[in-house]
Amino acid sequence: MNYKHTVGLHLHLSTTLCDMAETARALGLKTFQFFLVRELKQKYITVNREETNAFVKIRQEHFSTLYLHSSYWINACTADQSIFALSKRLFQKELDAVVALELNYLVLHAGSAKGQSVTPEDPYGIKKGIEQLAKLLNELCKQYPTVQLLLENTAFGKNTIGSNLADFVLLRSFLDFPERVGYCLDTAHAFAYGYALDPLDDFIKIVDESLGLENIKLIHFNDSVLRFGCMQDMHAFPGEGKIGKDAMANLLNHPVFAPLPKIIEYPDGDLEEILQKVKNIEKGVV
Repeated sequence: MNYKHTVGLHLHLSTTLCDMAETARALGLKTFQFFLVRELKQKYITVNREETNAFVKIRQEHFSTLYLHSSYWINACTADQSIFALSKRLFQKELDAVVALELNYLVLHAGSAKGQSVTPEDPYGIKKGIEQLAKLLNELCKQYPTVQLLLENTAFGKNTIGSNLADFVLLRSFLDFPERVGYCLDTAHAFAYGYALDPLDDFIKIVDESLGLENIKLIHFNDSVLRFGCMQDMHAFPGEGKIGKDAMANLLNHPVFAPLPKIIEYPDGDLEEILQKVKNIEKGVV
């Protein structure tokens, strides 16, 4: 079966939101993802009403779906209550931006349970971290009734929540608004954590049992620079890393994943060459 894939890029915010959106439009992208943080300066941008209105106009005219990726400063699972309080404020700041900019989704890493109480059955405090995260998600889903959240799987082990996909099963059992919380499946993170993407049907079974295929709304379509099971996060362009062309192509074109939008969080490189590769992937070619 042939698909016309929806493929976008994670764009770096170097000047203004409107400049970034105009760049995406000029590049012919169907969608894109970005941080509110100006990445080189590691500082949140300030957006006034005029720029907000201008961005929304571009968004309404050219893009049906856009994604904000939360900053890595947010950790709602930590036992450190000063970090938790800061994380909550930043989370709310980003949710305010999702509403003001009329974005579709906020993509969020669950965070780390470092410092949470442990037991022999739970040596890293994962359960306590998940309970704390769920409590905050329930509160913010009430406060922001229109925002859709996408929790992303991660590459790291130990205290990190969401690398083991089974963490999301427990989390979902604590949610008051499970319909408001979907998932972003990152292929590089899954591979680096230790989920084999080949044979693909075995991987799909694991994903369905943990996330529920119907709850996946976005694929971070990334390859991995580093080896399988390394529990480290370093992206390669699809087909140019350790996952490889065949496995990435199989996932891209499988009927379960083909209809889902894909964002490529690409490493630095020649933009024209990257855009040509994106066009190939839109055609199903890795």
